[in-house]
Amino acid sequence: MNNKITASIVILGVGFGCAFTPLMASSIPLPAGFEDIFNAKQSGVLDIIYADSSIGSIGVEFDQNDVLLMSPQVIVDQITAVDMPALSVSAAELLKKLSVPLRRVNKQGFSQDEIVATVNESDASVHLIFPGTLFKAGDKGYDKTYIPHRSLAGFVHSHNLNYLSDTYGDSLSLSSNDTLNLTGNSYVKGAWSYSKEIDFNLDELALYLEHENTRFKAGRQRLSDNLVSSTPSVTYSFFNPVSFDGISLGYMTDNYLNPGDGAASPVTVYLPQAGTVEVYRNGRLIDLQQFPAGLQHLKTEGWPSGGYDVLLVSKLVNGSREEKLQPFLKRNGSFRSGDLEYVVQLGRYDDHQGQFSSNRYACRHCDKDDNDPNQNGSPSHFAGVSLGYTTNSVMSLGSGFLLDNEDGYANASLDLPINSWFAERLYADGVMGADGSTGYQVGLMKNLYALSMNMSYRDNRFKGDEQDYHRYGLVPAYDFEYLQFGANTFLPWNIGLGVNFGLNTLYQDYGRQNKTEFESWDVNLNRDFTLSDYLNLRVDLGYHRGINELVNRYSHNSTTEDKIFAQFTLGMRERSYNHYQSLYLRSRMSDEGSKQNIYSADYSLNLDNPEFDRGGKYTVNASVNHGPNSENNSGAGIVMDNDYGYTSVGVSKSFGNNNYSQQYLSQRSGFAIGDGEFGYGKVDNTAALIVDASSLPEDQYFEVRNRSNEPVVVEGGKKTTLTIQPYQKISPKAEQVYTTDTNAFYNLSTQSSSTWAMPGQVYHVKVNATKNQTVTGRLYLDGVPLANARVVGGNAMTDAEGLFVGDFTLDTDSQLDKLKVNKEGQGYVCPLNSSNVKMTQGIMQIREVNCETE
Repeated sequence: MNNKITASIVILGVGFGCAFTPLMASSIPLPAGFEDIFNAKQSGVLDIIYADSSIGSIGVEFDQNDVLLMSPQVIVDQITAVDMPALSVSAAELLKKLSVPLRRVNKQGFSQDEIVATVNESDASVHLIFPGTLFKAGDKGYDKTYIPHRSLAGFVHSHNLNYLSDTYGDSLSLSSNDTLNLTGNSYVKGAWSYSKEIDFNLDELALYLEHENTRFKAGRQRLSDNLVSSTPSVTYSFFNPVSFDGISLGYMTDNYLNPGDGAASPVTVYLPQAGTVEVYRNGRLIDLQQFPAGLQHLKTEGWPSGGYDVLLVSKLVNGSREEKLQPFLKRNGSFRSGDLEYVVQLGRYDDHQGQFSSNRYACRHCDKDDNDPNQNGSPSHFAGVSLGYTTNSVMSLGSGFLLDNEDGYANASLDLPINSWFAERLYADGVMGADGSTGYQVGLMKNLYALSMNMSYRDNRFKGDEQDYHRYGLVPAYDFEYLQFGANTFLPWNIGLGVNFGLNTLYQDYGRQNKTEFESWDVNLNRDFTLSDYLNLRVDLGYHRGINELVNRYSHNSTTEDKIFAQFTLGMRERSYNHYQSLYLRSRMSDEGSKQNIYSADYSLNLDNPEFDRGGKYTVNASVNHGPNSENNSGAGIVMDNDYGYTSVGVSKSFGNNNYSQQYLSQRSGFAIGDGEFGYGKVDNTAALIVDASSLPEDQYFEVRNRSNEPVVVEGGKKTTLTIQPYQKISPKAEQVYTTDTNAFYNLSTQSSSTWAMPGQVYHVKVNATKNQTVTGRLYLDGVPLANARVVGGNAMTDAEGLFVGDFTLDTDSQLDKLKVNKEGQGYVCPLNSSNVKMTQGIMQIREVNCETE
């Protein structure tokens, strides 16, 4: 009896032991004598995958049971980066866990209490699987984690050159933006422009010093930039765009790991069991989320902004269902709730706005003889402070005080979403001067499934001295009013309806005298008819009414324009894998007679990575039209996006009573210097990467992108620049561009610094590639088939006849000139040469190869 119990326990123990061995080790039948070869340890440089992202390539030693990371510290540095999910263990404890052999599981394996790994030998990757107990509980609010950066100097330059030649003359203009990084969080930023008419103009040249959420600037800087970046939740509508010389100290969100995308009211549900939560707005499903049991906070990042009711439908795994209706408020923007926003500014400015010299400028307060009373006077001085705050209930409040010379101004703003039938967002701001001048703006918005509406009103009244009327200062010194209303909806049968109204009033003289007023009404009906997959017809019917009124002390002139029109647009389009072309034929008829009709044709062709330039994108456009009074116009142009930046060239010409012609050239590009490299190409931001594909095949092209930035295509054997957003992590990805060559496919990886790029910084990105080579054939040893031997590096074994099929990973410029074979602990070398090798559709076929003892 005891023997039977003992045997049962042994069998049970063996069963449990087999249950914990990797599935792949037990599911593959092996011939007798192959166990040692199959279970032998292998080593190589593999790509480490964590949270569905590659975090580096390191040496790995593995067999069917365990995986050993040869450089675990490199992996720890990546996993504990600030942008990775927070762990409940320290970096030292994690290093200890990753320094021991990890249990290898199959692709369907899950981890309960230990770190495990899966190995995919086909793409040379290792996937790390962490148990849920190693992660911290998520924080429901904004934290104050700051991005790390390196003290790396760099320089980024971008420019825009424009040349225009027409019937009346020539015009040349050039603008430039330059950023010189000094120590990472300190940099110099400049912006200047030149044109033939006004010579040089310096908009900005300032030293930036940044620490966590504080930014200090000294030098020439823009008033509007400081207000928007340091108080992003505050609305300003009554400040002129002024550049001043001085200093400023303000709040910033750029250095936050999570800079914030606005504010939203919290939404929570309690689930007694695991289940799903469906979110509805006005009867339409807008989100679906899954949760375990407990009190759960819903993620609202993808929900529309505004104020509205949401219906939460909770469905449990046991079939239970519960509905909950609650109001929801949300505002989008580059700000965070709970942070005090502020900016303090002090400096001086002049009316010519920083021009080095001026051949001709528009004097804003000259007398009737064009004499500038302030041309030889001292510049204006100012000081100001602004504050902003967003509450957890999604209300943004702002206030401030500004002293412009002897004139004092106070401003305030309010922006909040509301849950009402007539509006879902209400915003207002205003300014009041010590001299009695006032200005205010109020607006509201409403969006439903089939209706969108917006309305705003602005009014400014100047009460200062009459001689200061139209003075160009920080605050507008003239009277004006503006009213705008717009609504769009859909009627039955998919007919779109749009109504727009505008009333713009400007007072030329002090005391609201000499009024110019323009009133406009526009009503439009439209309907799209899909005739085929490539053909579409759009019909527009509209009514326009415009009233232009001039009122002064001695006269009252008014002109009214009423027009009814019908427009038919026939659109034809065609798309393939690398090009898109369209042709639109338009006919616009009105009640003014056939002579006022307009007929036009517009053609456009977009080419992405064409055969003549795999690294470029091109747009060709051409148009002809017949306008009112027999006026004919034609034009053509091309836009080139390639290694030299953005270049556009075009011509246009008018025929008839107005004989006018025009030619233009525009070029936008730049260069970057840093990290021991120099690159030239497309640059349209203040940070850049230099993409190095010098070691890749010269007849191939590769697309490289960094997160959400626009990608760049680089040709093998060359370098180029990839412009990126500053304060963004460097995490480039590379893909191969299809070139119709089916025999050239590569496994791509990038090598770069793992940090965040600050303004003016430039980092080097090395693009590496390997290729897969399939080899098949028969191996011999002393004239006898070499049976049951492992082909090193080919993930293959020979059969009883010495035949094998293996896949080898090679560098792009390397050739397979020999095979290494291992059998029963003995190594062999099998040389390959042209006499015994044949390439067929990318597969290397080897004939009878004799191997030698290593």
